Parts: sequence; structure tokens; C-alpha cells
Amino acid sequence: MSDRTCLRCDGTRLEPGAIESFGRSHFKIENAKFLTLRTSDIPVHGLLCLDCGFLELVGDVKKAQAVLPAEKAS
Repeated sequence: MSDRTCLRCDGTRLEPGAIESFGRSHFKIENAKFLTLRTSDIPVHGLLCLDCGFLELVGDVKKAQAVLPAEKAS
């Protein structure tokens, strides 16, 4: 059992998932490095509170830091 709680209602019934369309949806970083071997698309995962419906979205921080210029990544 997770010790996470809903940021809105403090409920504990959180269900993990992802936002999808015709494939996965991604967060696109505006200020990504121009020349890199990686795309600037950041995968987004979420938790849905089954008590109030609040949806918490979380992005992949390691991927974001890898595609940002050094002065912004740290």
C-alpha cells in the first residue's frame, strides 16, 4: 500500500496511470538543447484520486535534465 495522499483531499485511494491519445502524450520542453541525440518529449505519468477525482501529473525529471542546457538542468 502506498503512503501517498491526494494533494486536494488527502484521500489515499490513488490509482496510477498515463494520459494517452493516439500513443502516449508527452510534455515538450521549450528550452531544450538544440543538438542532442534525445528528443525533448518528456513522458508524463499520473495518479487519479478515486475519492475526489483530482489528477496529479508527474514528468520524468531525469529525461528533462538530460535535454536542458547545463545552466538550467541543475
